[in-house]
Amino acid sequence: MLTVFPIAFFGNVEYFKELANSSNPIFEMKEHILKGTVRSRCEILSPNGLQQLNIPLFRPNGSKTLIDQVELSSETDWQVKIWRSIKTAYASAPFFDYYGMEVEELIFQKEKNLCLYMSKITERILEWLSISIKLNFSKQYIEDKIIQDFRLYDFNSLTETSFYQHVFSSDKEFYPNLSVLDLIFCEGPMARNWIMNSH
Repeated sequence: MLTVFPIAFFGNVEYFKELANSSNPIFEMKEHILKGTVRSRCEILSPNGLQQLNIPLFRPNGSKTLIDQVELSSETDWQVKIWRSIKTAYASAPFFDYYGMEVEELIFQKEKNLCLYMSKITERILEWLSISIKLNFSKQYIEDKIIQDFRLYDFNSLTETSFYQHVFSSDKEFYPNLSVLDLIFCEGPMARNWIMNSH
């Protein structure tokens, strides 16, 4: 069965759980962008608590711009701010030295097209998690009814993710559905176990 996903900016644990356990996933390229979703933001745990990281977007055709035409805004130094936030949150994480340089490289990549930018991020994360999934992209809006559709799914809903130790939290405090970056920086290669439902 075809499974349709939105693109995601360092998608959360729920997003990668669904993606890793889907059959024949395809990313929707012909939808209109929905603000305030995984398509342009993620959530990390900073020293001051939960923090949202948002990417500013430029839509050449206004509200009628399809997502494969959306560009990353060049009006602010958002990459610098996002990288600084990630570094502040995870510099002391067990696996920051292992993954940090690659995360920095992904954030500062020169790609201006939102979808291409996101696809490189998703490909790298799947690589880190040792999950073999070919990324397929729609050429037209998918209206087939015989699909599993995650385009309007709330990936921010709570999951049944097992406990792991965050950098900034007590032993009793646990946030189960942060950006997968949190899990990767804290658990390294073992993060795959949380995504593949063996935890």
